[in-house]
Amino acid sequence: MEYPVKIVPEGDAFIVTCRDLPEVNSVGYSKEEAMTEALDGIETALMIYYMDGKKKIPLPSEPEFEEYKVHLPAQVAVKAALYNEMIKQKVTRAELGRRLNWKQAQVNRLWSLDHSTKLESIEAAFNAIGKDLEFVVA
Repeated sequence: MEYPVKIVPEGDAFIVTCRDLPEVNSVGYSKEEAMTEALDGIETALMIYYMDGKKKIPLPSEPEFEEYKVHLPAQVAVKAALYNEMIKQKVTRAELGRRLNWKQAQVNRLWSLDHSTKLESIEAAFNAIGKDLEFVVA
């Protein structure tokens, strides 16, 4: 999953925005630092959606002229897909925990983008909402 971002020089800084995720507003003092900050900003924006728990995370659009692509780590992308599917099916975290027979702390760790979750746990969560987890190597 790759989100397009715009990096615009402003003085001695580079401002990062993402039209798919208007919550992203990052700054770097080189283009390389701006790209690193863009990833952090995207992950922070995704957490805003997670905390709200009501709106689907917008999927990335195709990059436009002079936009850069920010590649999300696989675990972040798959957790975002799980979140969107749960919103679509109106499955709450509490309901997911009941379906998996997990304690709330386990579900919270699954929900955290910065927690390294075992693939088996992510797959179990998808199965609990009636979905299979498949991978495509691109």
